[in-house]
Amino acid sequence: MTWRAWAFIAVIVAVGLAGAGYVRFAPGEPAVSNRGAVTDAPATRLSVAPARPFIMVRSMVADDSFNHIALAPLDAPEGPRFVTPLSCERVFFAAGRGVCLTIGLEGITTTYAAQVFDEQFAVSGTVPLTGMPSRVRISPDGRRAGITVFETGHSYAESGYSTRTTLIDTASARIIDHLEAFRVTRDGVPFHAVDFNFWGVTFARDGNRFYATLGSGEVKHLVEGDIDARTMRVIASDVECPSLSPDNTRVAFKKAFNSARGIGWHLHVLDLRTMVDSALTAETRSVDDQVEWLDDDHVMYHLTGTRGADIWSLSTIGAEPPRVVVPLAYSPAVVR
Repeated sequence: MTWRAWAFIAVIVAVGLAGAGYVRFAPGEPAVSNRGAVTDAPATRLSVAPARPFIMVRSMVADDSFNHIALAPLDAPEGPRFVTPLSCERVFFAAGRGVCLTIGLEGITTTYAAQVFDEQFAVSGTVPLTGMPSRVRISPDGRRAGITVFETGHSYAESGYSTRTTLIDTASARIIDHLEAFRVTRDGVPFHAVDFNFWGVTFARDGNRFYATLGSGEVKHLVEGDIDARTMRVIASDVECPSLSPDNTRVAFKKAFNSARGIGWHLHVLDLRTMVDSALTAETRSVDDQVEWLDDDHVMYHLTGTRGADIWSLSTIGAEPPRVVVPLAYSPAVVR
């Protein structure tokens, strides 16, 4: 194996750990045990793609499916999967269009890109990116995608990190604009600072309205945006990585906390009609992810450990304990 191949593997491993949202806690703290049965991913595979609804994931199984996009039936997500030819760091899919965030190597230079693909997993266009992939979402109508990358640093836990969030047109695979170019207001007046960072776009049904995180200083604001008007307004604070519910009435998000073990994030839900913030206390572990809604009452997210990453489900309305829904997987998207 050439030194370039080894260098590429090293980059992938490093980015995999960083992209998984690894948070280091102080040694000596007892590990939180996994609740629910955690099983190995099935060895058998589906010969054809499952019919909708299904869950699309990035496979974390240590075989030739690793990093490839896989599909599992929504009614049996822990069972056999269909493995696609696409290999991605992050992926999302909606209304017949998907976006696959990739890392490559040209000579000794690491490259980043967003590949737009169709239902046959054929790539129709590629958009170069300026940094390590972090988040991606597609509007429910499939028209637009929001992509966040890290331009410096490797996680939101690091000081001095910088993000860039780009909106693209999925039909043409061209950039619409960067969120940094949008006008922002807070309490009805213009709001701007040199340290603005945006990340974690989530789209409303119309494909035009969206929500995202605006970080400035030590505060993480929730903004509501209008793509056509190139505007955003601050509507709440202490909100990171929002994810809009299927009925467009609630935003699930992560909220930072500090403890003796280090920095972490707990999951919350904000009701946009009442602006009431509810903590999802059944999950006590730190979750560094932009969750995906499994259905109207459950969210999904990844957690990493010695075995890799698993996708867990958590109720947003009750106290039932979290459970693994897709073992050895990452970056889920529910496709209906």
